Amino acid sequence: MQDQNFDQLSQQFQKQIYDTIKGQIRLALLQEDFQQAGPDLSQPGLKVLDAGGGIGQFSATLAARGHQVTLCDLSEEMLKLAREEFARTAPGAEVQFIHGPLQVLSEERLGQFDLLLFHAVMEWLVDPFEALQRLLPLVRPGGFFSVMFYNKHALRWRYLSSAQFSEGMGDTFRRREGSLTPPGPLEPQQVHDWLQAMGLEVRTWTGIRGVYDHIPRQLRAKVTLEQVLPAEHQFARVPPYRDLGRYVHMLCYRPL
Repeated sequence: MQDQNFDQLSQQFQKQIYDTIKGQIRLALLQEDFQQAGPDLSQPGLKVLDAGGGIGQFSATLAARGHQVTLCDLSEEMLKLAREEFARTAPGAEVQFIHGPLQVLSEERLGQFDLLLFHAVMEWLVDPFEALQRLLPLVRPGGFFSVMFYNKHALRWRYLSSAQFSEGMGDTFRRREGSLTPPGPLEPQQVHDWLQAMGLEVRTWTGIRGVYDHIPRQLRAKVTLEQVLPAEHQFARVPPYRDLGRYVHMLCYRPL
């Protein structure tokens, strides 16, 4: 396994995730987490780093509110889509785009940030814990570290509930060519323990798409955002439903 470059998958991600009800659910729950436990995003001027930001769907909304956004991604194709997203969502905003791996990000080069977004990246990395440790110095004391990752429990349950027992009962998962399912889904408790060991205060633990993704496919096609979103809101932070979310979001505070 090696860290994933999404040049070949960028359009597929946009069509199958960002531009669908899946992406809308993700955005809604992220926004709710920030309203409940994060920095005040209504006041402009926060310095934000979107590390491995993809097309920047969430950080573009922050730029539109007047925050200073830096977005880094390994994929040139993703950065092209990100520029289009920012031009559409936050026209005129001053955004810094960095093409390169996480290793190019450093406190010496960029300073520290009020908010660091690290969304849907760790599951594609060889060493996700090392990546968290590398990024932590870029979060200022008193700042926030927003971590979202693909949930191993949800993937395992998907295999088991579709009678793919050999896949579901194993500890490793094979990635099929062209699939958007990542090769390294993570166990939420382990990530929580990593974050605490790094001295962070985990303020939210939210399962994203814990309802929608478990609706049978033939019924899911008929479900609207207005129908499913209240259920996502109600159960996203309540075990055991939280632990079946396709993604998990942990919003962390770095103490002074």
